[in-house]
Amino acid sequence: MPTSMRSPAPPRLARDAPVPAVDHAARLRARARGRRCETALLLAPALLWVVVAVAIPLGMIVWVSFWRADGGTLVHTFDLSTWKSVVSDGAFRSLAWQTLKVVVIVLAIVATVGLLSGYFLARFVRSRRLQTLLLMLAILPFWTSYVIRIITWQPLFGNRGVLNWLLTTTGILKEPASAFLYNQTAMIFAMSSLYVVFVIGPVYWALSRIDDDVVAASRSLGASAWQTFWRIEFPLAKGGLVAGCFFAAIFLFGDYATERLIGGGTHPALAGTINAIAGSGQWPTAAALSVVLLALAAIVLGVFMKIHDLRREL
Repeated sequence: MPTSMRSPAPPRLARDAPVPAVDHAARLRARARGRRCETALLLAPALLWVVVAVAIPLGMIVWVSFWRADGGTLVHTFDLSTWKSVVSDGAFRSLAWQTLKVVVIVLAIVATVGLLSGYFLARFVRSRRLQTLLLMLAILPFWTSYVIRIITWQPLFGNRGVLNWLLTTTGILKEPASAFLYNQTAMIFAMSSLYVVFVIGPVYWALSRIDDDVVAASRSLGASAWQTFWRIEFPLAKGGLVAGCFFAAIFLFGDYATERLIGGGTHPALAGTINAIAGSGQWPTAAALSVVLLALAAIVLGVFMKIHDLRREL
C-alpha cells in the first residue's frame, strides 16, 4: 500500500505525562453543601409552621402589650404605661407568685405520684396485658373533653356530692363539708390528678427499657433495693420523669378552667386573670400579663432542660 494511503498512527501518550489529581477537598465541600441544602429543604416546612403559628402570634402579643387603652378604644402606639402599671401593681406580682407556687406544688405531687406509679407498673406488674390495661385506664379520661372532666368533680365533691353523701350517711360527718371543692387544696388536687398521666407513661417507658440483668447484677453485688433504685434505675428513668413534668408544666401554666370550676376563683392565677381582662377589652394589660406568664413558663422549662437534656429523649 502506498505510504500516502496509510492511516495516521494514533498519538502515543508520554509515560511521564502528569495525571490530573482528584481534588478530594472540593468533593467533600460539595457533599457538605449538598447535605446542608437537603437539611434546609427538610426543615423548611417545620420552620415555616413555627414562624406562622408561634413566632408571629408571640410577636403580636408583645406588640399589643405596648399599646394603650383609652376606655374602650385601643391606641396603636408605643406606650410603656401598661408595663409600668403591671410591674408596679402589687396585685399582679401576687398573681405571678401565686401561679408559680401552684405550678411548683402540683409538679412536685405529679412527679412523686408519677414516679411511684410508673415504678410499680414496671417492676411489680409482670403481666404485659395488665400493664397495658392499667395504662389505658390512666389515659382513658383524656379521651373526653377537658371541661367535662372538670365538671364531673362537682357532683362528686360538691356539698351535695357523692363523697359528702357517703360521709354524712355513715356518720363520719354531721353535715356536708365544703373542704372538697372551691378552695386551693381542691384545685391543686384536681390539677394533680389531671396531669399525673403525663409522668406515669414516660417513667414506665424509661424503666421498662432497663435490662433486668442490670438490676440483678446490682443486687448480686450487695446493693439494697433502695441503692439499686437510686443509683441505677432512677438515673436511667430521670429522662422520662423530666419529660413528663415538662409537658405537665406547659399545660399547668395555661390552665384556667380548673381554677374557676374547682377553685371557685378563690385563688386566681395568671391564666384566668388574662382571660377575664381580655374579655373586658383591656387587651394591652392582658398581653403584658401573657408575656409575664410566658417568661415564667420559660424559666421553669429552662430549669428542666438544665436538669436533663431532653434532646436525648427525642
